[in-house]
Amino acid sequence: MAKHLKNVITSEIPVTYEINPMFKNISNEEEIREGVLAFRNFLYHLCDVLIVEGDSYDNHKKNAHEFDDRVTISVYFPFLHNLKCLLLNIGFHGVLTENAGSLTAYNNIFDTKIPVSKSIDCLRFLTACGILIDGIDLNDKKPDLLKAERIRISYPDNPAMLTGLKVMAIAEMEFGRNANNSKVNKSNTISYCRFSDILLRCDYRVLENNKIDDVISTIKDTMNPLSANVQDFILQLHQRYLDKRLKCNVEIKDLWIKITYSYKSKEIWGINVSLNNGYQINIKAKNTDKYADTIEKFPSLIQEMIESGYGCGIKRGISDHCNGGCQGFRFSLDDSIIDLRNAIETWLDTELSFV
Repeated sequence: MAKHLKNVITSEIPVTYEINPMFKNISNEEEIREGVLAFRNFLYHLCDVLIVEGDSYDNHKKNAHEFDDRVTISVYFPFLHNLKCLLLNIGFHGVLTENAGSLTAYNNIFDTKIPVSKSIDCLRFLTACGILIDGIDLNDKKPDLLKAERIRISYPDNPAMLTGLKVMAIAEMEFGRNANNSKVNKSNTISYCRFSDILLRCDYRVLENNKIDDVISTIKDTMNPLSANVQDFILQLHQRYLDKRLKCNVEIKDLWIKITYSYKSKEIWGINVSLNNGYQINIKAKNTDKYADTIEKFPSLIQEMIESGYGCGIKRGISDHCNGGCQGFRFSLDDSIIDLRNAIETWLDTELSFV
């Protein structure tokens, strides 16, 4: 999970962008932007520590179904969930000192739904990531968190990170709790549904003022770990089907990024990025019986996939358990996709002609 999280953290944050006035009581725009970059870099460091030490904190008692794209963090990765809650509360409830060199917090940063022992584990982990916590003796076997009247939190490696944490925590509270928060551009071709993970992904876009949509930067960030050729292919596909009046919808939940392209309310194709299934293109072609002559010219791999069909394996009677068939025809987004790009474009164009 830590490696997946590191991949979906916002990688490209511009040097300048206009900040929504609601955040300007925290600091000036320049310091907010500097803080967001510092917080993003802290998250990268946190992931590196998790990769090395995470197994000693999360015991993975439950495993998600292999075809599930959405892996609920609170269920399957409770330590990461608890860590997020603590960071969120520190940022939201903590008060920046006058020089923004530390945050002053109280025992309201501890979620009462999380056992004290788990909160202590999170505090100790944060110290391993370079955060200093004064006001609680973590050397005690069982520190009494409720007696911690005043807690000073600092990050000597880069104090600006605390401003970034403060801003992103407020953004998560303000924008991340509305599951139906979406914006549609004037051409009605793009809607951007912001669900969650603003804090863990450091999604600076929610801080921008008067921003209608920024799907293209989200796609670029999402594709960043892939090769340049694959990134170029995806960006070309994105623009190609916006030009053909498909509607692009972005949904983000539990570190699952789902980008779908629909025509007349019918999903045609999409991009899935998830812990279980990695980076994929999914094609939901339902009219393949109408263009057999075109399919004959496709590479054998695609012909065989189409011949097998897609859909729920249980309902189709070809499997006694979930086989992921409802996700459509699936292609991994690695360099092998480049050999299929022309066929995929022809396939999607042809499918569209029958919708």
